[in-house]
Amino acid sequence: MLIEIENNIEEIDRACDLTRAFCLQHKISDEKCHDITLIVDEIMTNIIKYAYSDKQSHTFSLLMEKNDIHIAICFLDDGTEFDPLAAKTPDISSTCIEDRPIGGLGIFIVRQLAEDVKYSRVGNLNRLDIVVNV
Repeated sequence: MLIEIENNIEEIDRACDLTRAFCLQHKISDEKCHDITLIVDEIMTNIIKYAYSDKQSHTFSLLMEKNDIHIAICFLDDGTEFDPLAAKTPDISSTCIEDRPIGGLGIFIVRQLAEDVKYSRVGNLNRLDIVVNV
């Protein structure tokens, strides 16, 4: 499944609906579907909020494929070069949310839910590949 997405926050709902339909079509468990949808939501939010420094309309891609053992998810955007995997792992030891610095939890959660996450810069594109075992 290939989805072309505009850098508009309202597109997240559409992509999540299409992700749930993909999961249903491929008979993916509700639990795994929830995980995949959360990953899509989180990465899309980051791209839409942070990848583009101008206020222009941009389009990026989300590709999902399933084989017998996993779902491969690929995000491609032409935004500012950024490797989310290079970010420092957040300190989650504090139980008080006010004590935690803002940021970093999204990619941490994605890494916890995925079997594998890889970033690469391909020409002028950020490419984030995520594998979720099913």
